[in-house]
Amino acid sequence: MLPLSGDPPGNKSYYLPLLIIISIGSHFPFILNGFGEIDATKIAVSVIDILNNGSNAAFTNFYFSDVIPLYILYLKWFMRLLNYDYSYLPIVMNYTNAVFGTLTIVPAFLLIRQLYRNSTIAFCTVLALIFAPSFYQANVMGFPHLIAFFFLLVSLNFYLSGIDINRKSRGYFFLFPAGVFLTIAFLFKSDIVLVTGIYFGLLIINKIRDKGTITGSFLMILVSGVSFLILRNIILGPSSGTTMSKEGLSKWYAFSLILPSSIGYYVAQAKPIAYGMGIASFCMGLIAFSYYLFKKRSDVLVFIVSWAALPTIFWLIMIGNNARHNMITVLPVLVIIIVLFYEKAPRYTIILTIILILSNFLLTAPSYSILKPSGSLFKSNTLLEDRMETFQTLAKEITNIDDNKIAVLGTFHNPHVIIELMRTHPSYKASKIGRENYKIQVGEREYVFIYFVVVKPEDMKEGIDHIIQEYKLENHLFVSVTYYLGSLESRGLKIKKIDIIKRSGL
Repeated sequence: MLPLSGDPPGNKSYYLPLLIIISIGSHFPFILNGFGEIDATKIAVSVIDILNNGSNAAFTNFYFSDVIPLYILYLKWFMRLLNYDYSYLPIVMNYTNAVFGTLTIVPAFLLIRQLYRNSTIAFCTVLALIFAPSFYQANVMGFPHLIAFFFLLVSLNFYLSGIDINRKSRGYFFLFPAGVFLTIAFLFKSDIVLVTGIYFGLLIINKIRDKGTITGSFLMILVSGVSFLILRNIILGPSSGTTMSKEGLSKWYAFSLILPSSIGYYVAQAKPIAYGMGIASFCMGLIAFSYYLFKKRSDVLVFIVSWAALPTIFWLIMIGNNARHNMITVLPVLVIIIVLFYEKAPRYTIILTIILILSNFLLTAPSYSILKPSGSLFKSNTLLEDRMETFQTLAKEITNIDDNKIAVLGTFHNPHVIIELMRTHPSYKASKIGRENYKIQVGEREYVFIYFVVVKPEDMKEGIDHIIQEYKLENHLFVSVTYYLGSLESRGLKIKKIDIIKRSGL
């Protein structure tokens, strides 16, 4: 594809097996045995509630089930296979990601090798990907974006074969499996639609002017999108999912879309991008992009822009950016870095790649954060496990409180309490009482979960007054792992003092 000199002499057949071994060795021993992040916990809550109460269950859209329909179906099927033993749910989710993370190595390597006709570039790029913080975290905790990424890469491999001018007579046959795997990617995580520009970018890079191929590419993406919409409705059944109606989608955009006036907001939103690919990789990516922009290398620029521009811009302006959202853009950034290494120092490409990986390890301190993960992967994993165990311990403590009316105030920890209730009390009754507020009845005991956010301490009283009045919580016992509620005692309200979990570093 690009004007590279091809592989240096020597047998490179061991590259792919070596990458698979490295991936397994660096990921599988560190898989979490519980829920490592809030959205994975929300998905598990949705799956349990759907299995217990059908598609109209209260927690059906606790997370956006309508953007991960095939993942919901997969988890439901697995829980039936395991006789509804929900204690296995986090294990199933986490190990599924670890398996697909290792499988991802294969299409990633083959795609880059096919694209650049160079095994060394493919090897170094995928090696750097294995140790990219966002990709590493995706391998040890369950969330379907990694599964969708795998099927996207498989689709791109077939697609690249389909538009190969040397295979013109049979190229169209490759577009069909490319479309099938793209549809599967959409069904596992519909955000993948943000990177479909790469399909047209590959047409430009390969200088494809055949109208049939261009039309076929457009139709492939269109049919995949329509197939996703049809299959989603079949899989989920009647649902009021956020993206399944014009009204719901409008409300979500109104809530999530922010047009800030300060540069500070963009800096905060960009940090997960930098931390997710590794600080050294992020800086090196900017250097590589600037270099190729100065050199007017349209082939490299089209590749990176068509793949990474739209998802990057989208998550820069949408509320709540995190490293997971940007994982799919790490690979093309690593590609242009390794291409630069190879063009400038082909004999030292592997050494420079190892230096890049080690720099990511050294430039950030270990952290349990999933929003801005540290490049110090293995020490951070220990911190993440400790935090996960703390979440589980406090969730059990809350569910064991001896009171018949309990109001749980918080954000990131609430799903852990909910899933503990569902796991231990399968006869619960749940209802949705607000945008992210729920009531669960367990026998005579009532739990009210309030999504409660206070930015300034002085706003606590006003916030508490509002929820007490709206949800009639005067006689409830209040508990929170997010906020200290001592001030409520002086007002005659019941509280349960419990350890506070710092929100910083999430």
